[in-house]
Amino acid sequence: MTRKTNPLYISSRNTLQHVLNLYDNFLFDCDGVIWLGEALIPGAAEFIQLLVDNNKGFAFVTNNSSNSRNTYLRKFAKLGIPNITKDLLYPTCYSAALEVRDQLKVPLGSKIWVLGDHGIEEELQEMGYTTLGCNDPKLDHLDLDSCILEVDPDVKAVVVGSTKEFNYMRISSTLQYLLHNDKSIPFIGCNIDRTYPGPHGLTLPAGGSVVNYMAYTADRDFINVGKPSTQFLDIILQDKQFDRDKTLMIGDTLYTDIKSGNDGNLGDGRGSLLVLSGGTKLKDLQKVIDGANGSGEHDLVPSYYIESIGHLAKLIEP
Repeated sequence: MTRKTNPLYISSRNTLQHVLNLYDNFLFDCDGVIWLGEALIPGAAEFIQLLVDNNKGFAFVTNNSSNSRNTYLRKFAKLGIPNITKDLLYPTCYSAALEVRDQLKVPLGSKIWVLGDHGIEEELQEMGYTTLGCNDPKLDHLDLDSCILEVDPDVKAVVVGSTKEFNYMRISSTLQYLLHNDKSIPFIGCNIDRTYPGPHGLTLPAGGSVVNYMAYTADRDFINVGKPSTQFLDIILQDKQFDRDKTLMIGDTLYTDIKSGNDGNLGDGRGSLLVLSGGTKLKDLQKVIDGANGSGEHDLVPSYYIESIGHLAKLIEP
């Protein structure tokens, strides 16, 4: 991996044109990059259209496991970004389902325990699995005599991700599966994100807080199917037939998006662009740069940065 301690600020049309000439494919995070909550980031639609007009390839790679690809399709349409198709979307609820089927080789029709929102359930069911847990009403109220705390021996994997319904019953029931049979049931975590940028300047807890809570409680590791997993990135590059050396990762989080691009050696080691429209601000970037100059974590330093992808769209305007 190329060591970068001085990321390039994209401040001119010429610099942006240079970037567009270097890369044929663009991988976008969503929260903090395309939108904040339910609000489209100004200029995001225009930049995506710019890529279309220039025959560039792109895909959306989000660590948010709460929403399925079908839900994301509706969101893109609602926000006014047309012609987004299902094959362009890679939320980690989908990557978790791919992990269960393609890596763990769990037979279709098997039972999977889910601690998370409906996105995980939808993607697993669409792939042909039976899901347990998730939004089962028996998990909504504390009842330590409930049958849902009894382990179903036919469950072949546990998937944990983002949820806004995190309570004691969901923790307790999931823990039974994570400890069962000497902790032998595979444990899949949808991401490691601590927080994500919400509306009105809020910083909100992300799926990684749930995944790591369960990992700590069960005292075991998990299979990370989200960024910065290089396995996740490899699956996307192969699926989309993107040339690694001609692909750029665009995101707002240093330890997932930027690390993913850097660890995955995108753009021949120069394939990461940080936007400051989400969870990372300029002072956060400067802190990482200062640390890298002191032999710190070079894998968190982006190749490029800019305020937002909307600013990229403005630079290209005649």
